[in-house]
Amino acid sequence: MIHIENLHKTYRVDGREITALQDIDLHIGKGEVFGIIGRSGAGKSTLIRTLNLLERPSAGRIVIDGEDITRFDREALFQLRQRTGMIFQHFNLLNAKTVAGNIDWPLKTTGRFGAAERAARVAEMLELVGLAEHGSKYPAQLSGGQKQRVGIARALANHPNLLLCDEATSALDPETTQAILRLLLDINRRLGLTIVLITHEMEVIRTICDRVAVIDAGRIVESGPVSEVFLHPKHAVTRSMVAQSDALTAALLDPAGLGAKVRGLPVRLTYLGDVTYQPILSHVAAISPARITILQGTVSTIKDQPYGQLLVEIDGTAEEVEAVFRAFDAFKIHHEVLQ
Repeated sequence: MIHIENLHKTYRVDGREITALQDIDLHIGKGEVFGIIGRSGAGKSTLIRTLNLLERPSAGRIVIDGEDITRFDREALFQLRQRTGMIFQHFNLLNAKTVAGNIDWPLKTTGRFGAAERAARVAEMLELVGLAEHGSKYPAQLSGGQKQRVGIARALANHPNLLLCDEATSALDPETTQAILRLLLDINRRLGLTIVLITHEMEVIRTICDRVAVIDAGRIVESGPVSEVFLHPKHAVTRSMVAQSDALTAALLDPAGLGAKVRGLPVRLTYLGDVTYQPILSHVAAISPARITILQGTVSTIKDQPYGQLLVEIDGTAEEVEAVFRAFDAFKIHHEVLQ
């Protein structure tokens, strides 16, 4: 659906050029939930805002549904923004309008819908986001989570085929964040809507996204399926962000803190899918006399897919350890010796 090719963005500040984006190449498939993660100042906000030309790139192409939007005239750009919804970190609601009025506003501005048609669509959107009883309230009367639900309903009012989420949960508490992410995932599945979101939180990526791109200093440093990037981060920035997401993952990525506790061979195991809940180590122990000790471990999910991570110590002869590795390969368990 979206092809970004050799994208660059520079700003001129105090007479000198500042590069915000460089050499960006990405493909985002139709119906996909695609995450862009990076630290503050990495360029992720600039990147997502190029997808509706709130930021115009300095060079490169952005092809959406076969059309290079960087060539759009004013009318074509207006139509693009009608097909593209956007939700924001701080909600950006019209405080003088009711909840229903906020959702109605983008419908009214198109001039394409009558009052009855707009009212029906507003009611539909309120039901979709779980605010059917709140249409007559004003934003000041709502919680943060409810305000973001209004923002989502407003973004969906014009039947967009693309939804952009600019740090949509970073102003919310953890419980509300999870509720909003579940809502977005439900919308993606029910409507087949393509969602592109930016965040600095790896937990958001792990919960909702199909694929992810990691941005640093205006460049994409790593991208791929979330399971691959989360479980096997390659770039130093990615490894740091994954490790910061929880202390156990940090230990699994870098067992140096275990120090003298590790006397044998430290090995990190990762696995996905149904194998997560199988007694694999028991099966492996029956194959080789090598002693396997669990030092750290976790079982969780990436989106709806179960995964496991273990840090184990393997103690045995070279032949015994090799037999263990062959067993891991047979069970499709990724194993990495940590030095």
